[in-house]
Amino acid sequence: MYLRVKNTDGTVQISAPYGVSRAEIERFVNSRADWIDDAVKRLREREKEKENAPVIVPFMERQMRQELKRQIQKLIEKWEPVMCVKSAGFTIKKMKTRWGSCNVQSHHLNFNLMLARVPAECVEYVVVHELTHLLEPSHNDRFWALMEYYLPGSKGLRKQLSGFSAVDML
Repeated sequence: MYLRVKNTDGTVQISAPYGVSRAEIERFVNSRADWIDDAVKRLREREKEKENAPVIVPFMERQMRQELKRQIQKLIEKWEPVMCVKSAGFTIKKMKTRWGSCNVQSHHLNFNLMLARVPAECVEYVVVHELTHLLEPSHNDRFWALMEYYLPGSKGLRKQLSGFSAVDML
């Protein structure tokens, strides 16, 4: 089963396989009550921060894009030889739901412009994450093992990154 709190309005959404009883779903939701409360609290905090966040003007956006491009290029140059992979290039664009993506067929990477607003170690996490998809396309156990192998402490970085919301930073 999958549980999420929607960023738009804080509603809780549950996805369950066909045939799972209502009682099982309720037990699942009840077992995650603390997580739900924390997620709603984080959402409210982000909303307050968003109200006070500065508006990005085109000049600032160009500056952010240029700096992020330099940062990502250096990270790709650092990690490709370590991981024995080669990307076909990358694009920086505004994305609403992802920090990055990888086309495993073309080896082209995409990164969210809003990475310019997160700590450098989180940017590095996303770069390694996308490069890892060149070794393992899906988010299976092998993928997460590779992430931890190449970037020890990646679970903590993933959690740190989850404290930010790509859509809230636009």
